[in-house]
Amino acid sequence: MDIHLRKKDFKVEWYSGTGAGGQHRNKHQNCCRITHIETGISAVGTGKERITNQRSAFQQLAKRLISYFQKLETGNSVDINTDIIRNYNESRNEVHDKASGLKMPWADIVNKNNIEPMIIARATYCGV
Repeated sequence: MDIHLRKKDFKVEWYSGTGAGGQHRNKHQNCCRITHIETGISAVGTGKERITNQRSAFQQLAKRLISYFQKLETGNSVDINTDIIRNYNESRNEVHDKASGLKMPWADIVNKNNIEPMIIARATYCGV
């Protein structure tokens, strides 16, 4: 498989980081977010040095893009956010299944230990 990417296929954004680091962190825009425009896949470098951040962001992005295009070539379903299956948010009293889009109250799923509706919704969505 040949993948040809050009500089214009990416959007590079620089921004000030947050957290520890004081004056240096607040004054300098060292953090880098690189986005592949066509797919919307992005990666972030948040260290102290600008060049290191850009390099690490491109390396992360390259891995994600290779994985994405391999899945696309083999005909597998392509989900960019494969790391997160469900969000459990107790403060909003919500459990959200990412694939099916099903949202249910926290108490119904976690407190009653009843994840079956989420599994059924995902199976239905994925065609299992």
